[in-house]
Order: sequence, then C-alpha cells, then structure tokens
Amino acid sequence: MEYDNRGKVSLWKSDKGGSNPILTGKVVAHRDIKEGETIDIALWKRDAAGNQPVMTGKIQDVYSAPNSASLEDDLPF
Repeated sequence: MEYDNRGKVSLWKSDKGGSNPILTGKVVAHRDIKEGETIDIALWKRDAAGNQPVMTGKIQDVYSAPNSASLEDDLPF
C-alpha cells in the first residue's frame, strides 16, 4: 500500500538568515482548493534530527458544528 500524503504539512528549519524565512515547507492538498477558501491547519513541533522536518501538521476542511435545530428535525420521534 502506498503512503497517502494528502492533507499533510511538513516544515523545515532554514539556516539562511537575513530576510529569508525561518521555516519553509510543503502542503499537500487533500482535495481541490478554491481561491479565497479557508482551510484549517494544525502544526506540531518535533524533535528533528538530520533532514527530518522541524514541524509536521495536518490540513482539513473547516469544522462547523451542526446546529441543534437541524438535529431535532432528523429524529424519528
């Protein structure tokens, strides 16, 4: 089975200094993303060694809790 990298984020520390970013990385989309669309992202710090990412994360659709009125309409009693 192939590793599924969709919805994943990886960041590496950059030692270039100056006006360069301190972290660089990649986001692998889990679906088509439209311009201006909001996507949730969560990052975790890792103890990195060698060429491992400093932070890893996850991207996902924005969570919206169902409202209670729509839940009551679906109940059969």
